[in-house]
Amino acid sequence: MWKHCNILILLVLLLEKCPLTFHFLMSSPQELMLVPSVAFRYHSPTLASTVPAQPSNDWILYAQGWLFSENRFRAALAEAALLTTIDDIDEQRVASFTASGRRYVPLCIHGLKHEMCAKTDKQGLIGKQFQVSNDEIEQFRISGGSGGRVEYSVSTYDNKTHAKGEVFLCDDNGISVISDIDDTIKITGVSKISTVLRNTFSGEFKAVPGMSERYRHYELIYNATFHYLTASPDQFYPFLRAFFERDRFPLGSYHMRHFTWFDSNFFQFFASKSFIRQKTKILNMFFQQTRKRNFILIGDAFQKDPEIYANIYQNYPERILKVFMRAPEKSNGNRLEQVFEHIPKHKWATFVDGYDLPETVF
Repeated sequence: MWKHCNILILLVLLLEKCPLTFHFLMSSPQELMLVPSVAFRYHSPTLASTVPAQPSNDWILYAQGWLFSENRFRAALAEAALLTTIDDIDEQRVASFTASGRRYVPLCIHGLKHEMCAKTDKQGLIGKQFQVSNDEIEQFRISGGSGGRVEYSVSTYDNKTHAKGEVFLCDDNGISVISDIDDTIKITGVSKISTVLRNTFSGEFKAVPGMSERYRHYELIYNATFHYLTASPDQFYPFLRAFFERDRFPLGSYHMRHFTWFDSNFFQFFASKSFIRQKTKILNMFFQQTRKRNFILIGDAFQKDPEIYANIYQNYPERILKVFMRAPEKSNGNRLEQVFEHIPKHKWATFVDGYDLPETVF
């Protein structure tokens, strides 16, 4: 099937080189999607790496999102390919997944004291970092997440396209839960192509039983901040957000990748080396940008989470309270024993669903 899909992808890319065809494909109105992000304290370069910031220090905020238009031709081809495997295709998910980014479009970021400018990149992505005083944060801080959050807005210059975003505050002290999504809290079935496609492009997203209850419990007793780090493409963020709200998972930041039609295929996208590098980079960001914060890492044994978490543990053993790996199959046990051989036994555990996770971590 993927051989046929890759041929279709090449056909689409060739057709989009034609100006008339491209105009037809991009005739849909442009849309703007902002993905919840995170903010850390500003640390002076002269400050030792282990010294936390003062409560009056500024914050560094990250804004992330995507400006896009639906691509009807891509969507039609994708649906035709998916029909060989799936009967009840969710057309909205396909439309979002096959949309085209609006490249190099100027944007305005507002909602705080000072308006800022940004521009989408060649894929239509928004990635903006800006520094805000603590006084301003306190003025605009609202509830949500253990440390609170701030909201902001982004719009095109003509204000015809706009959206509201949110940034979750992650201070130097406290506890964070960093969780994978696919096959950790959401049933995806990444080990089988047809299952991935069916669980991604059709039907309701299904939660791993007991996970939202246990996450809410950790949020309550540890005042934990949540960050969702996943291989899922950011094109699916709106549907994941609806799933999180329906199943009452804690609010938090999302750290996702962007799928492009130059990627080899959707299935390999979940296990590619670029994902491993990105996930490691984001984990390092959390440890480096917070000085005294401790972390609980939760993932699954179906992909590379064990290897990624084991490598991170070697660098920050004293700041990782526990590593939990979802491993429904007994065959995963030997692999985990080998991967975690340098991690003390009391610092990691396996689980099948949320009811297996302990009520207290330490």
